[in-house]
Amino acid sequence: MPFEKVMAEVKKSLSRPYSRLSLALLVAVLCTVVTAIDIAPETGGPGVTCDEFYHVSYGKRLVASILANGLGFFRPHCICNTFDWRKDGPPVHPPLGNWILGWANWLFDPKPLDLLPTAIAPARLGTAVCFGCLAFIVGLFCIRQYGLLGGMSAAFSLICMPRLFGHAHLAALDLITALTCTSTIVAIIGAGEDKERYRFLLAGVVWGLALLTRFHALLCFPPILCYMICRLRQKAVLPLIVWSATGIVTFFLGWPWLWLDPLGHLQQYLVSSTQRIHIHTFYLGRVWNDVAVPWHYPWVMFLITVPIGILFLGVLGISTLCTKRRSCLNSGNDPSEQAFASWLVVGTICVFLLVFSVPGVPAYDGVRLFLPAYPLWAILVGRGTRAFWQILKSFLRESHVLRTSIVCVFLALQATGVLWFRPIWLSYYNCLVGGLWGAEKLGFEINYWGDALTEQILCDAASRIPEGETLFFAPSLAPYQGAGIVVGSPCLIEHGIPLQAWSTEMDESAEKTRWVLIYRRRADMPEHFSGRPNPEPVSEVSRQGVWLARLVQITPRAGPPGSPAGASERLKHKS
Repeated sequence: MPFEKVMAEVKKSLSRPYSRLSLALLVAVLCTVVTAIDIAPETGGPGVTCDEFYHVSYGKRLVASILANGLGFFRPHCICNTFDWRKDGPPVHPPLGNWILGWANWLFDPKPLDLLPTAIAPARLGTAVCFGCLAFIVGLFCIRQYGLLGGMSAAFSLICMPRLFGHAHLAALDLITALTCTSTIVAIIGAGEDKERYRFLLAGVVWGLALLTRFHALLCFPPILCYMICRLRQKAVLPLIVWSATGIVTFFLGWPWLWLDPLGHLQQYLVSSTQRIHIHTFYLGRVWNDVAVPWHYPWVMFLITVPIGILFLGVLGISTLCTKRRSCLNSGNDPSEQAFASWLVVGTICVFLLVFSVPGVPAYDGVRLFLPAYPLWAILVGRGTRAFWQILKSFLRESHVLRTSIVCVFLALQATGVLWFRPIWLSYYNCLVGGLWGAEKLGFEINYWGDALTEQILCDAASRIPEGETLFFAPSLAPYQGAGIVVGSPCLIEHGIPLQAWSTEMDESAEKTRWVLIYRRRADMPEHFSGRPNPEPVSEVSRQGVWLARLVQITPRAGPPGSPAGASERLKHKS
């Protein structure tokens, strides 16, 4: 048949290494473009989230310092000024992710040496490129392991995961962390299969880059240790030493701040990463401190935030490890190398989820702390797609076109969540809980990072607020959050509207109507807005019948603060 001949030619061409590389590069470019289309809030991208302004400012400071000082950047006094970490300040972060955001911002920054003007959208391009790199690594790895169909489905599943795809639009460290951790696993698998010492050296450099992104890279060590021992047995000692030593040296050389006081600064980094103010988490209908969240939080959140078809393919991929491996180990259908690699991927996912299940380990902000589990799951999707194809082949042996159509339609259906929730992907829940509507009823968080404060509702607020009045927002999670929302909103800048964090105490002596933007982070909702029935909004952002952000008016109190009339508050709808 013509179709089979075409597929045979495709397989023949893809047997050449450069063809697979070219295809993976094409996938990476497409993923980058698809992501970059929606990075700017004014063109339909997500609202500016809590930490973006901080990370972009940090990145700009790094780039400005090296541009201004050249090689003098590495002098002790310059290092102290650039990496101005205080023991009573925010948590210490390694610099690689901020370097990426800083250089992306520099590409479009008319005043790169002036630290005051900061833009969010240009820095988001850096994250979008990292997402393309993630698609390249996952796609190329899965093409080599599971063939063309497995590689393409794995790369496509990255876009189909709304939580992961949403983080690809934000100027923050979470997607970059997912990229470097996934790269660490893929690199060590390649080194284990090749067994050349230089490959372990390169894999160590990749792990060092992951350490330079976030402390999450430490979680890759236990599963890699187990993998190396199982894979190489008594020969694993020297490769492990080469890999780990190279990673630690890369980490140290890449962070000049550590040079000044290696042990003291390393201790400060580890302490500030683990001992910090408690963050509230809304889970199963109540507010928890981040260190007291139930152990099953990461497992449940992962299960209900991955599209159901993507879950199915990943589980199918895992099931082949338990069934086919025993009977087909030497048949060529399931080589031992692929089985070892797949078990490492499964083990790494479990380690990420297990660590955040341990009592006392902070768990907050939806799924972003264990986001690396999502691209690793995509690798299992590639394996599962190959198994799915084999199952279809046993039923539809003579119909190649029909099998291909079924797989393609099945994968395409998994993208409905990404299309439906655009651009508020961080509020996605799958059909296991009835979507976002069901998640609200069951007591899950609705909008944890403020991405629902889109340019649409900000422009609506700007058009309604009288000149000279202040716009308030709630909840406020950080002192720099309001500044980030303003610099990311052309409407607020054009109208010159100041934005300020709202609190209940502000209205004790209010004499005029206040305009308040509320995004629905249930863990920190102001008391006046958490009850039912919800007040009629002036403007609203919603998905699946659930409101995510609202603009409301708060009228002045009718009496003195201590009186019964003064203790009540009316929320008025403006027609």
